[in-house]
Amino acid sequence: MKTCGMPEMCVRRSMNLGMAKVVSNAKCCETDHCNTETLPALPQQAPNGRMCYTCDANGCSVKVSCVGDEDRCISASVHQGSNSISTKGCVSKSLCTGSGSASVPGFGATSMQCCEGNLCNGAESFTLSFLLMLIPLLSSILFY
Repeated sequence: MKTCGMPEMCVRRSMNLGMAKVVSNAKCCETDHCNTETLPALPQQAPNGRMCYTCDANGCSVKVSCVGDEDRCISASVHQGSNSISTKGCVSKSLCTGSGSASVPGFGATSMQCCEGNLCNGAESFTLSFLLMLIPLLSSILFY
């Protein structure tokens, strides 16, 4: 695709939702008709050590290995009428700058949350971090 765009679009972005992966690679220039170059296909990216939860037909407790610049985990849901579809996976930081809620034409309301850290996009990490915060609090009350 060749078009005019904003400077923030001129980055490489990647999202891995387990069963689907989307990669965007953009090169920008600043003069009239300068976008004649066709970019080559991106090479296969190596795993970077990060892991996030993703969803399949049985739920959202499957783990996926992040690759390349996928340095965040994402949890997203799309609400259309009474239906809601949840998805999780790995994502590049550049796709997380707009975390929150939005309305997407044709899809209804969407919500998206990004987080840093291995498996941070699952309920398990919330439970663990909550328990880790609770223990010192209880200790300080008991030993006060």
